[in-house]
Amino acid sequence: MKLNNFPKWNPQRATINKINSIDFEIRYKALRYSSSGFIHRADVRNIIFKRDRYKCVSCGNKNILQIDHIISIWKVAKKEFPVELLNSKENLQTLCKECNERKTP
Repeated sequence: MKLNNFPKWNPQRATINKINSIDFEIRYKALRYSSSGFIHRADVRNIIFKRDRYKCVSCGNKNILQIDHIISIWKVAKKEFPVELLNSKENLQTLCKECNERKTP
């Protein structure tokens, strides 16, 4: 699969309703749950890892790689950034576990 064929994040209607909630907690949990399912998909992981050459974009480590949001779910839930940006290939990066854990929210 090529990068230009990146899958579209397509939450279910009930999730979209929660994402549009006025309640921050409901919105955040819905975004977190739905996003987690999306970035754990094999096709999504393969595309991002391949684009980032199977190494952490921060330190170059090739062990225990994870998919990370550049603009956090928290900031999207706070409506600082559009929800459509959250799971775009431009907002996802490969980080090793150590760099991801050091990242500040």
